[in-house]
Amino acid sequence: MASVLPTIHIDPQRCVRCASCVKDCLAKILTLPSEGLPEFISGGAARCFRCQHCLAICPTGALSWSDKTPDNSQPPGIIPKPEHMLNLIRQRRSIRSFRPENVPMAVFNQLLDAMKFVPTGCNDHRLFFSCSETRDSTDIMRKRAAESVLNMIRSGTLPQRIAHFAAMKPALEAGVDTFFRGAPHFVAVSVPPDAKDAHIDPYIAATQFELFANCFGLGTCWGGMATDLLLAVPNLYKHLNLPKGYDLKIVLLFGYPAVKYARTPQPVPCGHTSVVF
Repeated sequence: MASVLPTIHIDPQRCVRCASCVKDCLAKILTLPSEGLPEFISGGAARCFRCQHCLAICPTGALSWSDKTPDNSQPPGIIPKPEHMLNLIRQRRSIRSFRPENVPMAVFNQLLDAMKFVPTGCNDHRLFFSCSETRDSTDIMRKRAAESVLNMIRSGTLPQRIAHFAAMKPALEAGVDTFFRGAPHFVAVSVPPDAKDAHIDPYIAATQFELFANCFGLGTCWGGMATDLLLAVPNLYKHLNLPKGYDLKIVLLFGYPAVKYARTPQPVPCGHTSVVF
């Protein structure tokens, strides 16, 4: 996480001394002197969670956090109604048949920009997104993946963790894109292992990416086999261009669906519901 200590700046003309920032600070590192403006307690900056709740809650826009000013923040917008959100959750499908065209860069950039808002443990935002921006770049990875697996199957050198890929030999020889499902794009989410919630944050990011992508009419598929392959084959893994010390967690495939579902399924419930206490 960032080593530079955060600062807060209070505009005395805007501050109404309501203490909203002090009350909402989970770390309890802000104080409002009887005479004066909100400020860090002694040593408080070093304990800051960097959540920016103080910036977000100030009703008059008096508080700036480090270089983040209230005037550069977005005001609250329209939230989807419950029935709209439920429709999105129910209608989301794992797409395994994609149209060939690229996603426009304007949409691509919006998807990645939204990843700034992914919730992470202790606000450790060291997530890294490796993206294939065009179908051509995905095709290169697609071809290398198939060739690598076929060569390892034929030579008997499949790593133990992907030994079960041997059963894919006939499909791969027939040109079936087993790993990337014909998707024009993928995004691989990585994180350093020392991140507070490295075992959770990448999957939250992929889920939010997926739901937002569906709002643009895109389809997605969690690429478990692509993830396993990349983790097992260094010559493929290196093409993700990860920062040193980062570990791949999940690959998400996406593009415009080549199929259209006429209705939602009727899933089996995940389990029983219990009431605690």
